[in-house]
Amino acid sequence: MIISLLLSSVLGYLVWTVVCLEANVRKARALQVPVVRIPFSAESNTLVIFQPVVWAALSRCLPSIPWSSYPDFVRFSHRNWHFLEKSRPTERFGPVWVLVSPAGISLHVADPDAIVEIYSRWRAFVRPVQKYVGMGWNSAPNPGDAARLGYQTPSKITSLEGDLRALTFNVLSATAFQEPRDLKSGSPHAAEHELAATASYRDTLLVVLESSILLMLIPYRHLTGALVPKSLARVGRAAASFKSILMKVVTEETAVLDRDSSTSGGLLTPLVRSLKPLLAAANEDVASRAKRGGLSADEILGNTFAINFAGHDTILIALSFALTLLVANPDIQEWLHEESVAVAEDGDDGWHYSAFAKLNRCHAVILETLRLFAPITGLPKIASERARELQVGDRVIPVPPGIGVFPVLLGIQTDARYWGTDPYQWRPSRWILNPGTTTGDERLLVPRKGTFFPWSDGPQNCVGKKLSMVEGVAVLARLFHRHRLRVERGVGETDAQARERTRDCADDVNYNLLLRMNHPERLRLVCEKRE
Repeated sequence: MIISLLLSSVLGYLVWTVVCLEANVRKARALQVPVVRIPFSAESNTLVIFQPVVWAALSRCLPSIPWSSYPDFVRFSHRNWHFLEKSRPTERFGPVWVLVSPAGISLHVADPDAIVEIYSRWRAFVRPVQKYVGMGWNSAPNPGDAARLGYQTPSKITSLEGDLRALTFNVLSATAFQEPRDLKSGSPHAAEHELAATASYRDTLLVVLESSILLMLIPYRHLTGALVPKSLARVGRAAASFKSILMKVVTEETAVLDRDSSTSGGLLTPLVRSLKPLLAAANEDVASRAKRGGLSADEILGNTFAINFAGHDTILIALSFALTLLVANPDIQEWLHEESVAVAEDGDDGWHYSAFAKLNRCHAVILETLRLFAPITGLPKIASERARELQVGDRVIPVPPGIGVFPVLLGIQTDARYWGTDPYQWRPSRWILNPGTTTGDERLLVPRKGTFFPWSDGPQNCVGKKLSMVEGVAVLARLFHRHRLRVERGVGETDAQARERTRDCADDVNYNLLLRMNHPERLRLVCEKRE
C-alpha cells in the first residue's frame, strides 16, 4: 500500500513536471528565439542540496566522458554551467536564447547593447530579491593597512583561504564597523586564532557566512528550538545574535548622528542617515520607526548583511583565485613586483591611497581574474510590466512580464569578439595599454560597455566595487613588493608540472552560492622573501 502510494506520487510528480515544462516551452516559442529545455530549475532548493552528490557520482561512474558529450538538458541543469560553458552557448544559439524549465522561462542575453539596456532600464528589469538597495560610497581601506598578511619567510601557507579570510574580516571590520585589527604576527594563522577569541560580531558573522545557504532555506527562528541538533542550533543562535548586534550598531550610529551629523563614520553611516529624517520622536527606538519615504530599520539590516556577505566572501574568493593563478604564473609575479617597486619609491612608508591609481598591473590581475572567475556568475533580472520588449541587434524581442532576463556574464566576458583570440586564457596583460613602456606610461583598458560587469552595471551596480578593488590591489602590491609565492612540488614532480597542477586546481570549481575552488587544500604554498 505504502509502496503503491509512493510510486503514484512519483508518477504524478513526473507527469506534472512534463506538463509544466511543455506549457512553458509553448510560451517560450512565442519569443521566436532558440529554446533549451531542462527538467529541473538549476535554482531549485532540491537541486542545490542534491546536485553535488549527483555530479560526484557521475564523475566516479563515468570519469572518461567529457563535459561537452553530455546532452543539453544535462549540462544546462548544472548549477555551474555558466563557468563550464562560457561563450559556447552564444556561438551555438546566437546573442539571445531561452532556457526553459518546469519552474519558468529565462531569457539569456549576450549582446552588449541589449545588456546595457537591461541595466539602464532598472524599473523594467528588476532584481529578483528586493533587499539590495543602492547607496552612496564614501570610504575605502588604506593600501598600507589592507595587505599586512604578517608572514615570516620562508613560510608554508597551509590554508590560503584561511589567511585571506582573516585579512578580509579585518578589513571589513575596520571599514564597516570601525574595528581595526593588526594582522602582524609571528604565525600566519594568528589572525585566524584571534578571530575566534574576539568580539561576537566577528564570530557570529563567520558562522552566518559559512551557513548562508542553510539560512536561506530555513529561517533562523526555526533553528533555535530545544529539539534542534546542536550543530543547527549553533547556526540559529549565531543568526539571532548577528541581528541583535546589527541592531545595536544601527542604534549607536543613530546616536552619533544625533550628536554630530557631520561625522564620516563607517559604511553603515549613509544607511543610518537615510533613516534619521524619518524619526517620529526623539525617544522612539530604532526597531519601531516606520518607513516614511526612506529606508526602514529592516531594510538597513538587510543592506548591512549584504555589505558583510558581498564585501567579505566575494573579495576573498577573487583573491584566492588571483593568488593561485599567480603561483602558476611566476612571470606575472615578477611583472607585479616591477610595478610595485616603481610606485613605492618611498619604501613601505609610501603606501597610501594615492598609490591605488598608479598600480595598473595590479588592477589588471584583479580585473582579469574577475573576467574568468567572477564569484557571482549570474546576475538575473525579472521583467516587470514596464519591460514589454528588448532590442537585441536588429530584432525586437517581446518580453512577457514575470519572465527571467539573464545577462550572460561569463558568456560575454569570454567572447572572442570582445576579448581577442584567447578569451579563455588568464592573461592580465590584455588590460594594459602601451605595454613595453615604463610603468608610468601604461594605461588600463576600458572595455566596451556591456562586455564586462562582474559588479553588475547601471544605476544599481554593486556599492562595494571600489572597496573590493582597493583591497585586492593593495594585497597584490604589498605582497609581491617584497615576496614571491610558489607551490610545493610533489614527489618526482617538476616545477612545470607543479604549476600545471596549480592551474588545474584553479579550474576545478563549482558554483554553490558563489564560485569556489573544489579542492584548494590540495595546494601547499610557500611565501618567500625577496633578497
